[in-house]
Amino acid sequence: MSSVIRPATFEDITLVIEHDKRHMKEPGFNGSLSHPFLPDHEFDWDKRKEERLLSWTKPVSEEGWSRSFILVQDDLVLGHVHLKNLFHATLHRAQLGMGLEMAARGQGHGKKLLEMAIAWAREQESLSWIDLSYFAHNTPAKKLYTSCGFKELFVYEDRLRIGHHVIDDVVMTLKLK
Repeated sequence: MSSVIRPATFEDITLVIEHDKRHMKEPGFNGSLSHPFLPDHEFDWDKRKEERLLSWTKPVSEEGWSRSFILVQDDLVLGHVHLKNLFHATLHRAQLGMGLEMAARGQGHGKKLLEMAIAWAREQESLSWIDLSYFAHNTPAKKLYTSCGFKELFVYEDRLRIGHHVIDDVVMTLKLK
């Protein structure tokens, strides 16, 4: 199987949304929760697709921009890193989210995706920081983010309650410049 890691294009949007659908159904590390949604959560995928496309068109200097980097294997997107802006006062920061489908985990793809996104962010004159959060029980995520230079800022204890699960959320940041 050949795999390619690259920036997502408008032509990739259907593959990206299909990846999101599959990834949202999968468990996280050691079968644990990996998303802040109940398993039966219903998404408006058409709206999500439109919003993603619109955010990809915005320049990094404009509120609401985003960029995605994808792992493509055999004409399927199996992983992503998504950088986005939350609001105008945070245009100097990017919020990072990422996910790999189970078939692509443990093979170094996550690090390559993350390195590509960080390199892109460093090229953006207006960006100074990348922020992220991960579930505290996800030790592979901690190892990955730390290996790429992210520093832990704090832990939100009891941040999420999903069903009967109580989840601590760890917040990390990376200074780009």
